[in-house]
Amino acid sequence: MALAARCGCGDGSGIPALSGCGQCLRRCHVARPGALEPGEGREEVSEEKDLTETSTPAAAEPTRAEPDTAPEPATEQPASQSEAPPRARSGGAVSWFALLLVLGLGAAAAWLVLQAQSREAAVLQRLVELEEVDHSAQVVAADDTDDAEIRAELRALERSVQDTLEQRLNTVQPQLQRQAASVQEQASRLQALETRLAEQRAELAQLRGGDRDSWLLAEVEYLLRLANQRLIMAGDAVSARRLLQSADGILRQLDSTALHPVRRAVAEDLAALRALPELDVEGLYLRLGALVDQVAGLVIFELPERADGPEAAAADTWQQRLQQGYQQALATLSKYIVVRRREVPVEALVDPQWEGLLRQNLVMLLQQAQVALLSGNQPLYEASLQRAQRWLTEFFLADEAAASAAANELEALSDEVIAVPLPDISASLAALKTYTEPRLQRDGAQ
Repeated sequence: MALAARCGCGDGSGIPALSGCGQCLRRCHVARPGALEPGEGREEVSEEKDLTETSTPAAAEPTRAEPDTAPEPATEQPASQSEAPPRARSGGAVSWFALLLVLGLGAAAAWLVLQAQSREAAVLQRLVELEEVDHSAQVVAADDTDDAEIRAELRALERSVQDTLEQRLNTVQPQLQRQAASVQEQASRLQALETRLAEQRAELAQLRGGDRDSWLLAEVEYLLRLANQRLIMAGDAVSARRLLQSADGILRQLDSTALHPVRRAVAEDLAALRALPELDVEGLYLRLGALVDQVAGLVIFELPERADGPEAAAADTWQQRLQQGYQQALATLSKYIVVRRREVPVEALVDPQWEGLLRQNLVMLLQQAQVALLSGNQPLYEASLQRAQRWLTEFFLADEAAASAAANELEALSDEVIAVPLPDISASLAALKTYTEPRLQRDGAQ
């Protein structure tokens, strides 16, 4: 590359350092490594320049003249023509050497600058890294401090949790022991229930092993027992007859010739029950209950109220006074004596305050008749109704419609026969047992 600076001889010829005069280049490189001082060697350079221009016209290039320099006359050119070629050759070698030296120095300087810049950048980078490391160390130190505090808090929290757990464990452990005991007790109960269930299942399997006839025969036996109980305990022949009819229907479903004796006994018992007179126990009981409800509406005899007689006038004579006294005595006696004509013996009248007791006694007599009806006690039934009739006629107004109707109903109920001789219907049950006992023994043996 070409040098940007011109020759430093100061002549202003503008010849580049690569193609200028050899003497100038030589002087420049020998006299100074840098630039010349202003005005120094201007004359010597101009003289050498003139000699160079005359000796080497081909090497010189036309340049622009400086305003303060005039061209020298060419009178001395012939004298210096013999010395020009060697100087030109020596000046070019020096120029090339100087150029290479300058380039080397520039490259070295550039390399040093680059090295310095790279070192500075490395130092700056190292400083940045050190700052970052310092900051990281500070952050790590702060984090270590925070971690230490957190670890301390965690240890305290762990101790607190452990203490709490121990307290709760101490509290819960007795409860767990009680629950374990309860669970064990429940397990034993469950085991007992399972054992009982297994036994019941075995019994059920055994019952299922029986045939349909066994179940039907057991139902027939139950119906016959119930019919005997109804007839003996309550005297209810109607219910007993219906139960025997149901048992006979089941025996008919079995359709077995071996059950013929049992059906014959049931038929005989049914015939005995049909021979009994019809007795509507429920209807009679309800009729007596209706009479009990009518007692509150019956009218009872009452004593006449005392009435004050008119005041007697003042008597003037003794005859009048005597007549007035007689009349007052007669009026007073008439208040206590009542004359009534009746066909039955007269009973003492009841005071109104005893009315409730009288009605209650009549109700109790009717209820006693109900109890006798249900138990089939004919004497008690008749006695209760007779006493109720007597109380009704003696203490209540017989002419009143309600009392008359009640008296007629009591008379009709007294004619009912509630004590009927009951037959023995146990023959059918005995015949059934005679048939079922061998079957039961055979099933038990199996």
